[in-house]
Amino acid sequence: MTRSGRRVPRGRAFLVALACWPALVGCSEASSSKEDAAGPDVDAVRAELVALFAGDHPGKDSTEAAECFADELLDDVTPAQLRAGGVLDEEFDVNREVTALDRTVAEAWTDAQLACTDFVAESTKAQDDLTNGKLDTTKYAACLDVRLDQETIRTATIAALMADWSDEALKDLSVAQSVCSKTSLQQS
Repeated sequence: MTRSGRRVPRGRAFLVALACWPALVGCSEASSSKEDAAGPDVDAVRAELVALFAGDHPGKDSTEAAECFADELLDDVTPAQLRAGGVLDEEFDVNREVTALDRTVAEAWTDAQLACTDFVAESTKAQDDLTNGKLDTTKYAACLDVRLDQETIRTATIAALMADWSDEALKDLSVAQSVCSKTSLQQS
């Protein structure tokens, strides 16, 4: 459960705020054009978003989170907005070039991500992987819970997606992850 009380699928969606967009652009297979005279094929765009969010090796939980994410995102923005905002290219495929998203899309992306995953849980999994299992995951998660509130996480994620590296919330999030990781490493 997230702090908002919503059920969160326990997936492997590696979505630490600092790695949201640039790390994911290579995760989806290229596909044919998704636009015809009637406009983009929303189902094909949804499939692209699911593949992007789930990553290269999705399990059942990460696929569920990815489907949730795609549905939430497409409830808030259209494929045309995703194209104009930097997520999709001119043919409605996932944009392969790392780009800063516009505010509308960055906010919708963040809200969809936070509705479908728990930032603290995903950050904990990522840090545990980075430390090869040497992280006291309970201590790390508790540390993040104390140091970060939902608004800081949301604001930092939006800033990262917009490539606004000077944003104070992004700095706060980065410091919190670093401090919590250092203080949660288990002694060998």
